[in-house]
Amino acid sequence: MSKTVRMRGISASPGIAIGPARVVDREKIKIPRMRITGADAKDEIDRLMEAVTESRTQLEAARDMLSKSSNGGLSSSNRLSHDDHSLILEAHLMMLRDDSFIRGATDLIAGDLINAEWALARKMNEIKDMLANLGDAYFQERAQDVDFVGVRILRNLLGHVTAIVDESGIPCVVFADNLSPAETSQMVGATVLGFCTEAGTRTSHTAIMAQALGIPAVVGVENVSERVNAGDTVIIDGNDGVVIIRPDVKTVDDYRVRAQHHAELEKKLLSTRDEPAVTRDGVRFSLYSNIEFPAEAAMALDYGAEGIGLYRTEFLYLDRPSFPDEEEQFRVYRTVVEAMAPRPVVFRTFDLGADKVSSNVSQHEINPALGLRAIRLGLKNRSMFKTQLRALLRAAAFGDLRIMFPMISGVGELRQVKSLLAEARRELGAEAPEQVRVGCMIELPSAVFVADRLAEEVDFFSIGTNDLIQYSLAIDRGNDHVAYLYTPFHPAVLRAVWMTVKAGRAAGIGVSMCGGMASEPLLTPLLVGMGIETLSMAPTSIPTIKAMIRTISQAEAQKVTREALDLATAVEIEDLIRRHVGDKLNFDV
Repeated sequence: MSKTVRMRGISASPGIAIGPARVVDREKIKIPRMRITGADAKDEIDRLMEAVTESRTQLEAARDMLSKSSNGGLSSSNRLSHDDHSLILEAHLMMLRDDSFIRGATDLIAGDLINAEWALARKMNEIKDMLANLGDAYFQERAQDVDFVGVRILRNLLGHVTAIVDESGIPCVVFADNLSPAETSQMVGATVLGFCTEAGTRTSHTAIMAQALGIPAVVGVENVSERVNAGDTVIIDGNDGVVIIRPDVKTVDDYRVRAQHHAELEKKLLSTRDEPAVTRDGVRFSLYSNIEFPAEAAMALDYGAEGIGLYRTEFLYLDRPSFPDEEEQFRVYRTVVEAMAPRPVVFRTFDLGADKVSSNVSQHEINPALGLRAIRLGLKNRSMFKTQLRALLRAAAFGDLRIMFPMISGVGELRQVKSLLAEARRELGAEAPEQVRVGCMIELPSAVFVADRLAEEVDFFSIGTNDLIQYSLAIDRGNDHVAYLYTPFHPAVLRAVWMTVKAGRAAGIGVSMCGGMASEPLLTPLLVGMGIETLSMAPTSIPTIKAMIRTISQAEAQKVTREALDLATAVEIEDLIRRHVGDKLNFDV
């Protein structure tokens, strides 16, 4: 037996998979580059459009397969995954109709007299570079969608289509450099035990879909395809982000026991879906869900969400040549509100990374992470922003809809946004509801320092810890050289959270958290100790956080929190928490 290889990546979806590897051949496509004559241009354009048509047929077949399988008696959470896939596949189909993409490639063929493959590759790279330069992780992930669609067309042009699963029916673990939503859709109803990719992050669609499908997955494992051979026995540990290639018998036996324990634990945690998140000394907390697609509302309910604490509206603006109109937005927002009624739904207004949100808006920024994004973009494009605000106000008539503004830096900016909301209300007249709760995210250090003044202007705060950590510590999470410094245990981060909580409490407004810290069990005691009454997270994290809350008392958590706020380093704080509550992470209570 060849030597065992153990590699680490990013936990994309929990669970353990053990089985033979299926290595998907992803040899880099070699783009032929040829100059053509004017007489050949029409033939090249025809070739490209035939490949686009073939790609559309393949994507529609994948979508229809999902629709068919969703009626096959699957659980509601699995039905959700079909809906999520379908939404993203629809977005990819829309890209095939996007003038900035396909028409842009045909213009290159006719204008520069180059072959179809070369023209398409140039247009792909142009759009991907534009998205990558926005400086926002979400848009950088969307650049992968451009890659997925473009590569599919290229493979059809060159005849290089590769299946993710075969027809043998043999259970397997898939290894690939990356997987598109259309490709992961092939796993529905197939015997795929788990998968591992070289690319991807926790926020990629691949990760989101793995969770929805309930397939253990690890992503971001560099060069793993060079270490694994087809048929090798492999272990995918989606809980710890570990991949083991060619494990020995003892390791396989050990992981089979872990897999059984994980299945039993998941069943146990899900059994508390309808029970409250109450500490041992009787203090009640609310657990909400973060979602970005309407269909995810069903999944949130399946996992026991008491509401939606963060609905990301950005997806409506992506992969399209023009902005969504008011009616389209209204229908989407109403669908979510009605699905969750009477539970609350907090809609975050669009948090786009910069102003280049479609093919007809273009502006280059040297440092887009600190540039025109979120509220700043909305205040610059007031007509676009008011369109969203009117749609939200109209949808508020159908349930408990709340509006939340991201990236607020101070009171002046917040007042401008509230003034725009008032304008939208006046424009709607009697159609606007009398009351809609309004809040702002606390995710900039400047907002923390003036949180007492901001609290006088809004009904609630929601702490967005992902950006709060990044901006407080001046760390680009996408930079491998400094990513290790990104930690929620940093004393400055905890003090910023505590300052925000105290400001909200003094003003008598609610304080929630919708960032990544809310889904970390080891941080739950600190958040309970600070008295953050509402935590919002990915649906699949809710049972685990609820279990942690039910194993501790607030009195105990307050003691740990006081000690933690007096410590000087992140390491000291994490060690303190582990000493106090680390034994409770097994939830065997």
